[in-house]
Amino acid sequence: MVGHGVILAQAYNDVRALAEKTGIPVITTLLGISAFPDGHPLHLGMPGMHGEVHVNRAIQHADVIIGIGLRFDDRVTGNTASFAPQARIIHIDLDRAEIGKNVPVAVGIVGDARDITRRLAAAVEPAAASAGSSTSAASCAREPSRIAATCRPKRSSPPFTRRATATAPL
Repeated sequence: MVGHGVILAQAYNDVRALAEKTGIPVITTLLGISAFPDGHPLHLGMPGMHGEVHVNRAIQHADVIIGIGLRFDDRVTGNTASFAPQARIIHIDLDRAEIGKNVPVAVGIVGDARDITRRLAAAVEPAAASAGSSTSAASCAREPSRIAATCRPKRSSPPFTRRATATAPL
């Protein structure tokens, strides 16, 4: 999940490199909309009260959220007591006061979004997913029918659908 801090740090390429290396889908906040290409296959959309239902449901079912350059304000989280109840949150921000201010974090990292994201991308292993049988978060995000079957816990609610959007070649 990326916000305005990615734009201020000009960490566009670094966020994209991290997402592509790991296969982690990217959610952009209202102020971070241009931080990641909206036509990219790993882009999910915008969260919170101004966001889309499929994005909010993905957050609610996440096991880990990496928040880069965002505040986790109430427009993103809604009720903080019920925000991403199963997720361990890694919060990266230049402002120490923002770390853990609105949501509890498992790991807080204070630093420049570009520098930290670049270092994180260098430290992680590439995603190992076979072409036809991946159950990665990215494949789940792109294939809503898989979400109900393999990508989220069994619930009584029906699976959600993502609105169709055209994707531009990279």
